[in-house]
Amino acid sequence: MKSRYKLLLMALAFASVGAIAYAWVDLQAAPVCQGEEAQFDPQAPILANGWGFDAANTRAVPISAETLGTADIPRLKLQWAFRFPLLSNKARSQPAVTADTIYVGSQRGWIFALGRQSGCVRWKSFVGAEVRTAITLGEARPGGERRLFFGDFFGHAQALDAATGKRIWKVPVDTHRAATVTGTPVLHEGRLYVPVSSYEVALPALPFYRCCTFRGSVLALDAASGERLWQTYTTEVPQPRDRNALFMRRWGPSGAPIWSAPTIDAARGRLYVGTGENYSQPTNAWSDAILALDLADGRMVWSRQLTPNDAWNMSCVLPGGINCPKNAGKDLDFGASPVLVAGTDGREVLVAGQKSGMVYGLDPDHEGALRWQRRLGRGGALGGVHWGMAARGGVVFVPISDYLKPIPGLKTPQPEDPSLPKMPGLHALDAASGALLWSTPAQAPCADPEQCYPGLSAAITALPGAIFAATLDGRLQAYDPANGRLQWETPTAQAFRAVDGRMAKGGAVDSGGPIVAGRQVIVNSGYGLFSQAPGNVLLVYTPAEH
Repeated sequence: MKSRYKLLLMALAFASVGAIAYAWVDLQAAPVCQGEEAQFDPQAPILANGWGFDAANTRAVPISAETLGTADIPRLKLQWAFRFPLLSNKARSQPAVTADTIYVGSQRGWIFALGRQSGCVRWKSFVGAEVRTAITLGEARPGGERRLFFGDFFGHAQALDAATGKRIWKVPVDTHRAATVTGTPVLHEGRLYVPVSSYEVALPALPFYRCCTFRGSVLALDAASGERLWQTYTTEVPQPRDRNALFMRRWGPSGAPIWSAPTIDAARGRLYVGTGENYSQPTNAWSDAILALDLADGRMVWSRQLTPNDAWNMSCVLPGGINCPKNAGKDLDFGASPVLVAGTDGREVLVAGQKSGMVYGLDPDHEGALRWQRRLGRGGALGGVHWGMAARGGVVFVPISDYLKPIPGLKTPQPEDPSLPKMPGLHALDAASGALLWSTPAQAPCADPEQCYPGLSAAITALPGAIFAATLDGRLQAYDPANGRLQWETPTAQAFRAVDGRMAKGGAVDSGGPIVAGRQVIVNSGYGLFSQAPGNVLLVYTPAEH
């Protein structure tokens, strides 16, 4: 018997050594920048930064001499592909880009600084957990050295030196064990504003879990030191309630996570966020809502709840649903950042898109009063607006997911409006009035639409002459902003020869979608969740020469 244990221990030891050796070799595979390529300027001009590219989260690319033109779109070709190492199956950290470097995070806890023109590695830094957010690049103090700011899956905000990848500080964003950071931290005037969400929404699938105690929040940190300045929560402190069928104590209210990047309104001294559903009952007034906080002290200035009584967790998709709240809601988060838009009438409007398929225009000067609303999708737990709209010239561009294919073995909530057909696609609204300017349905690439993933869940990006989007089945697309006509598309759910000479695999595009930096279109491909196609590649496209 002892000899069997020795053999088992020896096998485990060899397996561990083999895994470590594989990891080391795989990490060394990407080419290191040499010679002139190894010399880069950490203060080079910034071309794409943060989640929304600006404080208002418009995802509108600044106009410059180097921006892609309309004539460049049909000539886009793959320039290079970077393979994320260590058996990654999803790529969802949106890069920050300067004139010479692309900074991007990975599922396996690495940040890479890549040469923008070749994809070689300038430096890499292990940060301890999946880099779940976009990278924000900026100075903690005016005139100081640049830093990279981001959040990780295990609930930390971190800051690295942009020149070397050396960690400056790392701060837990909450004491709850299931806290995470999915929304990108926003840098503004020496402060880092961090939205806090949670994977506790999934834990109630365990029948013996005491559901639920997490509270969503916004945390303000000193960008230079990581010192906590204030934290504002989205629910009251959870209290013990009744018990589930296995006599486990229930707690509430809970949840109302903040999944997306805050929107900064410096003129009004406000920070805007959208919240998700409550995880347990009782529900409260700050779930499925848009909140306005004071930038200085985090005080809640106003709130506008758009869907009341939405209590839901992952237990609700399982047979029996022991931890599912009574009269459960439909999981109708505001997962996309609110967008502050200047309308053609000269007034600003705060536009919020929800998983319900609804888009709302709120008045920032009158406590979020509803100016208009427009239904663009059937909505549901995997429907409506997911990760990010875009706005330019008084027009709001809205991607709709409306997931077509059911997830095997799970019962998703009924859609917000089951009488409507599933309506994935891209839409344009007048920001001032909410009037529909055009609507382009997603084109399913296979004979049975119910078995396809043509929806637009990932965030989109607006140029003067194109709207870049990507589908859940991995097609990178460009639309005409004037009429919604599809101008160009290319598949990303396929194999690519990466810069390390190995084969990388593209897949679904979700979360952070395509971005544009100068004359490059950059997109992560691969999202191995919800039965979607996994992948491990960063793709860079640029116009081919005539």
